[in-house]
Amino acid sequence: MKTILLNPPTIEGTAFIREGRCTQEQGVWTTLWPPISLATAGAMLEEKGHEVEILDCAAQAISMDSLLEVIRRGGYRLVVLSTATPSIRSDLALANVIKSIDSNIKTAVFGTHVTALAEESLKETQGLDFVVRNEPEESIVALAEGLENTVPFKEIGGISYKGSDGRVMHNPRRPFIRDLDSLPIPAWHLLDLERYRLPLRGDKFVILSPVRGCPYQCTFCTAQTYYGKRLRRKSVSRVMEEMEYIIHRFGISQFFIWADTFTADQDYVVEFCQGIKDKDLKIGWTCNSRVDTVNRTLLGAMAKAGCWMISYGIESANQAVLNQVKKRITVEQCRGAVRVAKEAGIKVAGHFVLGLPGESEATLKETLAFALTLDIDMAQFYCAVPFPGSSLFKLAKAQGWIEGRSFDEFRQDNAVMNLPGLSSSTVNDYRKKAFSRFYLRPSRFLQMLNMIKMGSMGETIRGGVQFLKWISS
Repeated sequence: MKTILLNPPTIEGTAFIREGRCTQEQGVWTTLWPPISLATAGAMLEEKGHEVEILDCAAQAISMDSLLEVIRRGGYRLVVLSTATPSIRSDLALANVIKSIDSNIKTAVFGTHVTALAEESLKETQGLDFVVRNEPEESIVALAEGLENTVPFKEIGGISYKGSDGRVMHNPRRPFIRDLDSLPIPAWHLLDLERYRLPLRGDKFVILSPVRGCPYQCTFCTAQTYYGKRLRRKSVSRVMEEMEYIIHRFGISQFFIWADTFTADQDYVVEFCQGIKDKDLKIGWTCNSRVDTVNRTLLGAMAKAGCWMISYGIESANQAVLNQVKKRITVEQCRGAVRVAKEAGIKVAGHFVLGLPGESEATLKETLAFALTLDIDMAQFYCAVPFPGSSLFKLAKAQGWIEGRSFDEFRQDNAVMNLPGLSSSTVNDYRKKAFSRFYLRPSRFLQMLNMIKMGSMGETIRGGVQFLKWISS
C-alpha cells in the first residue's frame, strides 16, 4: 500500500498550522510546526510494511501544481490530508482534484473540523472517500490495512464514509490510544527538518508529545475532540529514549512539548525533569501550561531541566468572562504564575482571547491593561473563534452570532462573532491596538530584540525583519 500523508499547500501565500486544536496561520511566534500527527502516522504505517511519504507542502514551499504532479506520477493508493477550519474549503477541494487525477486513489482527511462535521464534509466533497475522526493515527493505519486487505469499510473503526447508496455512514468511534508507549518514534526522517526553526532564535526544533488528553472544560477549545478528556502519558523512560534518538540522529536539541496542558500532572513533570537530569541531556524546551497547575518548586525543576519558555492561557482579565467560558482560573492565579516563572528564570508567553461570550469594550480594555502590567516576554492576542468541535461553536450557532460567516473567516486573528453589544469589527480593531500597545513599548521592544540576538547572524537579521513587519502590520 503506497500512501502519502499531506499537509496541504499554502492558500494565497498563507501557510497554516494544522495540528489538533491548533489551526492557525504562520506568524512571527506561530512558526510552522513539524507535523507530529503525520510523522507518527507515517512511523506506524512503516511498522506495518507500507510504503510511506510525507509532504509538508506549506513548510517545503510546494505549490499546488507541484503537488499534483507528484501525485500524478506517484502511484499512490491512499492520500491522507491534514485539515483545518480556516483552510477547509481548499483542503476538501484538493480531495476532488486528486480524485480527478486518478479515480482509483482513495482520499481521507483528519482534523478537529472534519471530526465535528464529518457528514457535511463528505456530502459536500464528491472526491472525498473517508473522514478519520478524533485521534487519527490508529484509524489511518487501520484504513490503510483495510484497503490493502479488502476489509469491508464497516469494520474499520473511527471513520466515516459514503455507502453504496450515497448515505454517510459513521462507524463506531475508535478508543483513544491507552498505551502511548506503543507508539513508535515519529518518522521525522520523512521530513526536511531544516525547515522548522524556532521563531526569532532560528534553532532547529521538533515536537515532543509526552502527554495526550485534557480534563478541562474550556468552551472555546477543541482539544477534547482530538485527544479526549482523559490524561494519558508516555512513560518518562520512553520519552527520554525518544529525545536521545532525536539528538543523535538529527542533531536537534530544542523541543516544543506538545500537550494540551503539559503541567496538568505535576508529579509526571517532576519525573520528566529528573529524567533529563539523570541522562545529562543538554537541551532546551518550551511548553504550555495552565496558571493553576504550576508552583515555585515545579518551575524551578523545569528551569534546571532546560525549560526556557512557558506559555500560559490567561485569556481574559475579567473574572466573569473567565467563569462564563469555564476556564476555572482566577486573575490573581495568572499574576502569580507569571511571577514565579520569571523568578525561576523562565521566559513567559501570555495568551489572551478577545471577544469571548460576556465580553464588552470595557472588559477588552481591562484585559489589555492587565497584559501591560504583567512581566511577560511575549503576548499573543487572539480573537475568540467558535471552531467546530468546541462548545462555543454550538452556542454561537444557536445564538445567531456567526450568521452569514464562511469558515474561511474562522482564523484566530479574525473575530467572526457578533456578540450582544460587541461587534466583530470592534474586536478586530482592539486586537490590533493590543499588539501595538504591548510591543511598541521601549522596554518590550528591547526584550524582543534580545531574544532575536540568541540566534545566528543570518537568523538574527531574518527574525528582526519578521518581527518589524509583524508589529507594523
